[in-house]
Amino acid sequence: MLKAVHTPNMTGVLLSAEPEDFRILYDSLHKLLDRAGEDITDGPVIRILGFCYELRHTFIGHRNASFKEHGLNDEQLAFLSLVGPKQNLILSFEMFWPEMLYVIFSLESFINEYQKKHKATAWDPHIAQTRMLQSAIYKLVEETVTPRQFTSFKKWIAQNESEHILFTQYIDYLNSEWHEMGLEKRQKNFNIFAKRTCQITPDYERQQKLIFEAAIEHRCHPSEIHYPSEFYEHVEW
Repeated sequence: MLKAVHTPNMTGVLLSAEPEDFRILYDSLHKLLDRAGEDITDGPVIRILGFCYELRHTFIGHRNASFKEHGLNDEQLAFLSLVGPKQNLILSFEMFWPEMLYVIFSLESFINEYQKKHKATAWDPHIAQTRMLQSAIYKLVEETVTPRQFTSFKKWIAQNESEHILFTQYIDYLNSEWHEMGLEKRQKNFNIFAKRTCQITPDYERQQKLIFEAAIEHRCHPSEIHYPSEFYEHVEW
C-alpha cells in the first residue's frame, strides 16, 4: 500500500510502498500518458515522466529500502502452514513538495483524457492506481494544513489550471524557493505554494516573461532555457 509522509525537514514527500505496488503504479501512469508520444516537449508530460523515473529507480532498488513487520505472529503463520520472514521489504523515495503537488494536479487532465479516449469508468485499474497516489497526498495535505486551508485546497482540485503551466522551469523555481526556506517557514507557507503549483498566478506570469526574455537573448526555444539546478545536489530532506 502506498504511503506518503513528510521528510524530516518538510522539504518534500517520502513515498513508500512494497516493490510491486510501485511497479504497478509505474505501469498505470504510462498508460495514462499515452499522449506523451505525440508531444514529448509538453511540460506536464515531462514532469510526470520525471516522477515515473523515480518510481522505476525505486522498485529496481536504486533508492531507499527498509523492512516492516507484516503483522502475523508465529501462531498465525503456523495456522496458515507458512514458514518465512516476519518482515516485508519497503522501498521509498523523496520528492520536493512543489514538484509532487504539480504532478498530482497535472494527472487530473490525463485521467480525464484517458476516460474519454478509452471510455473508461472510475473502476478502470489504471485510474484507480493513479487515484491511490493522489489520495495519499490528499490525506497528507489534510493532516498538514488547517481546516480552512484544506477547504481552499479542495477547491483548487476542481479549479486546477496546472495543464496551462507549460513552462515547467517554473516548478524548478518553486522547488528552489521551497529549498531556501526553513521548517517553520515551510509550515506557514505550505498552502501558498500548493496554490502556486496549480493556478496561473502573477508569480508564474513573471517567471514566464523572464523565460521568454532569456530565449530571445540566447536565440533559442523557451523550452531550452533551464532554471539553475545546483540546489538539487545538496538537499537536506
